[in-house]
Amino acid sequence: MDQYETLSISRTDGLMWIAFNRPQVLNAFNLAQWRDLKAVLDSAAGDDDVRVVAIQGEGENFSAGYDLTAALGGELAEPLPNAFRDYADVGNTACWAVWNLKKPVISAIRGYCLGGAFELAMACDFAYADTTAQLGEPEVLLSDAPPFLISPWVMGMRQAKHILLSGELISAETALSYGILNKLCEPDDLEATVTQMAKRLMGFAPETWHQNKSAVNRSYEIMGFQSCVEMGKEAFVMANVTPNEIKSEFFERFNRDGFSAAMKWVQNRYAV
Repeated sequence: MDQYETLSISRTDGLMWIAFNRPQVLNAFNLAQWRDLKAVLDSAAGDDDVRVVAIQGEGENFSAGYDLTAALGGELAEPLPNAFRDYADVGNTACWAVWNLKKPVISAIRGYCLGGAFELAMACDFAYADTTAQLGEPEVLLSDAPPFLISPWVMGMRQAKHILLSGELISAETALSYGILNKLCEPDDLEATVTQMAKRLMGFAPETWHQNKSAVNRSYEIMGFQSCVEMGKEAFVMANVTPNEIKSEFFERFNRDGFSAAMKWVQNRYAV
């Protein structure tokens, strides 16, 4: 049985389920969770018994994205440009592992799917969700930016700008209309729906299925997808090292009142 600090793993008839297992923080990603995800994906790549990978979250949420409390509490102890690049590289490496895996990867989304987790879900080959899902990039409300800039490649310009420039969360129904999701189902049907798709994908010869995935992915790479992601990482770095009034006030409130109070203050700025 696979053992990881931040993940729970199960296998059924060729389908490997990877579940983020930090429900006490809405499965938010610390660096250990990103590294565990990369490790299990590397393991799945070399395991002929794994035909399809599905990714979900334990409890009621996929993931709230990067764990800002962990980052601000020590993972980014020195907020310098290279520290932010190194920090982003850990998550981006896991997203690239999904993108490059020669096996189908399906994201199974319920509840919050935010920030870095939203980017990870879009890097999967298929994205399924139930009607409880809420998706988006709320970190932009903190004058931040997505380090794995995949949104403009998955949806149209108007939709990408809505997600990345307003910071509003969108419903599962809206995400389906934006082209972010392949299918929407009722909460009790999500795992069964993903399993059904996994069984269909297992009907393909793995030697040729991955060639078709690679051809599709390579088409986007030729158009500049990899350069876009690298540029997005640099935008993330610049957003985090460029001072402004919102960031200064947020950090002051975080240090004085705690994360929840600081986030409430941020959210109230945009209340209408």
